Amino acid sequence: MSAGAAAADSTVDSNTALSSNGGGCYAPPISQTSPFDQLAAVNPEWAPVVNGASPLSSPILVHGSVVDSHISQLDFPAGHVRFDQNTDISLDPADAHFLATGNLSSAEGRGLLELEWETGSYPSWAWAGEGDRIVALGRWIFDCGHPDPTPGHKSGSAVPCLTADDPPAGVACVGAVFNYRSEMHPPQAVAVIRSGGGATIRDAGRAVPVTRADVFVSADGGGAGDACVVTHKSSLPAILGAPCFPLSAPLALVPPGAAPLNSTDFTFNVPLPEVRGGRQPVLRVLTRTTPALGTTPVPARLQVTPHLDGADPHYEVTVKMTEAVEGRMPTGFAATLLAGWQQAPASPMVHLRVTIDGIVVNNALKPVVPGVPTPAGWKMQTNVNNDWQEIGGLDLVAAGSAGLFIPTSGAYDLFMPRSTPLNIHADAASAGCVDTLFGHSLLEDLFRFGFTGNPSTLPGALQLGLTCLSATELDAGSIDVTYTAPGFGVSDTPIQVMSSTGAFQLRFRIERVEDGG
Repeated sequence: MSAGAAAADSTVDSNTALSSNGGGCYAPPISQTSPFDQLAAVNPEWAPVVNGASPLSSPILVHGSVVDSHISQLDFPAGHVRFDQNTDISLDPADAHFLATGNLSSAEGRGLLELEWETGSYPSWAWAGEGDRIVALGRWIFDCGHPDPTPGHKSGSAVPCLTADDPPAGVACVGAVFNYRSEMHPPQAVAVIRSGGGATIRDAGRAVPVTRADVFVSADGGGAGDACVVTHKSSLPAILGAPCFPLSAPLALVPPGAAPLNSTDFTFNVPLPEVRGGRQPVLRVLTRTTPALGTTPVPARLQVTPHLDGADPHYEVTVKMTEAVEGRMPTGFAATLLAGWQQAPASPMVHLRVTIDGIVVNNALKPVVPGVPTPAGWKMQTNVNNDWQEIGGLDLVAAGSAGLFIPTSGAYDLFMPRSTPLNIHADAASAGCVDTLFGHSLLEDLFRFGFTGNPSTLPGALQLGLTCLSATELDAGSIDVTYTAPGFGVSDTPIQVMSSTGAFQLRFRIERVEDGG
């Protein structure tokens, strides 16, 4: 099946993900007698929807609106360097054929496509927020690790089964239904298009309404974008000892000469904001650090085509990844684009600064787990009006930190219409033993827990490994507060808000810097 084989109003049959049906996913046995039995579901953990038996795939382009955005705390570490950032997208109707029958639906009943990209490979300034528009280019895959099956039965009997390999082996399995989800995992290019904010789009002058597009193009896909990680292994020793880390085979750069990163340009539209009487349109480009993998960064060129007549004035933007720059192919692109009217009458803005001062730890969430380490540290992300930041400074939170104030660094400068509320959101989690497993093969982790190569040492090491895997990050709760005009929460003293679990209090300040009215 080709990417265009399904009609725009149809979905892909999730059962086609199975290797027995030509796909690249392998189902675990219906009855599991060993912890190793579950490894079938992550061998590989992600397989292309098209020609799934090969890890190579052509990127697809999708458009939609963001329904949810968050950091996962449940990823299998042997296929990751860090946890994923997950973005749930309600696809535009024209792209609905990229959904599979197993995909989840939004509250409105529309199928969702999840975009996943490791946090270490995907900078927080480019993460989407709820309600943002998003255009993304990348690997269209089935999530093999979540088959979510409904068992069938062995032909001629009532014996439950998932595949013909279940006992009695060789007898056809009838009626099993798999709900593998199609995803974009990982992207190689994302444009997050945000409306409702403001900025100064000239070197001097007052702030005006803008549409902001945060654009990031990179070959670094993390584990899900690495050929070693996503290639099916033919034996248990090969699965356990696969020498994939440090990652060195990004699929976005394979094969040479026809690699996905430089085989397709990335095109999206940036609409101008609706401003009555707006004049002198402009698209301002604020460059960011160009990503590159072990080479000298080469930023791609931009091609900008204005479409300013009609009811939908916008800029068509193309990141020219297929075009050499001074004899070298681009390694990526990173920028924030601001589209607005230099003359924007009757559009007063308020300029606010939000500073994240730190947290008061009420519960460090560092339980003692016998036999395995509990690492120090918390992770926290803040989102102010859909602008994400990863907040540093919490690496030393430990069991004895309860009652302490831990300073952090994080600040937001934002211009916003006076009718727009200020929303401050924060999520935090305490690192667990599972965090020590990332970026290592399963065999390396078994050696760390006492396996010596002698079979007699395997059960104890395996048990400790499973204990560590189960010692997940503990949710410290979230904070979600909103402030409206005219005050917007501005105060001469810091504000302190308790998290939803009570594990911490977030301390921050809101200042009015200037008022462009």
